[in-house]
Amino acid sequence: MSKPVADLIELEDFLPRSFAKLLEDMICNSGEFLWQYNASTNDPANPHILSRSEKSYDGDQFVHALYKEGERKSAFFDIVFPMFYFMEDKTGVALANPERMKANLLVKKDIDPDAYNTPHIDIPDAGFKSLLYYVTDSDGDTFLFNETYQQTQSAKKPLTVRKRIAPRRGKAVLFNSNIWHASSNPRENATRVVLNFIFKHK
Repeated sequence: MSKPVADLIELEDFLPRSFAKLLEDMICNSGEFLWQYNASTNDPANPHILSRSEKSYDGDQFVHALYKEGERKSAFFDIVFPMFYFMEDKTGVALANPERMKANLLVKKDIDPDAYNTPHIDIPDAGFKSLLYYVTDSDGDTFLFNETYQQTQSAKKPLTVRKRIAPRRGKAVLFNSNIWHASSNPRENATRVVLNFIFKHK
């Protein structure tokens, strides 16, 4: 049975500096970490987990799949997977089963500093957690909203910003997967690179 844990935990120094540098070099500088272009940061086939507003926009992104549909999808899986052990050490949250693991890359765009990609939820059901790790220093805040999927479905209420998190190498945020959230593109840096994990916990 899952243990109760805070719905949002921000972790400033999630990884040792040497491991954080290894990941940045591997993902951003090696030339071996290949990316797939996606026309949207979200899944247009599932509009029920999207929430568009006057502040949101539909952006594109590059993705590197590490794990999905119950299978490893990348030769880099074994290097990235130990992040779950750091998570357990920092938060007490232990992995039960991974759902999805991937890297996301956003490129520089001339956007309003308060604008964000279309908000979404990772998994509608309770019982899942999302771990977001910032691979590099950049701009392009992550927007986390107060509302969960269940709250917006029952009341059709608009989203309200709970927290904005600026990308800094080595930082991570752990939150319930049914919380609405959104990325935003960098306006000053060339790229914004994150690792994203969705999983069930013990």
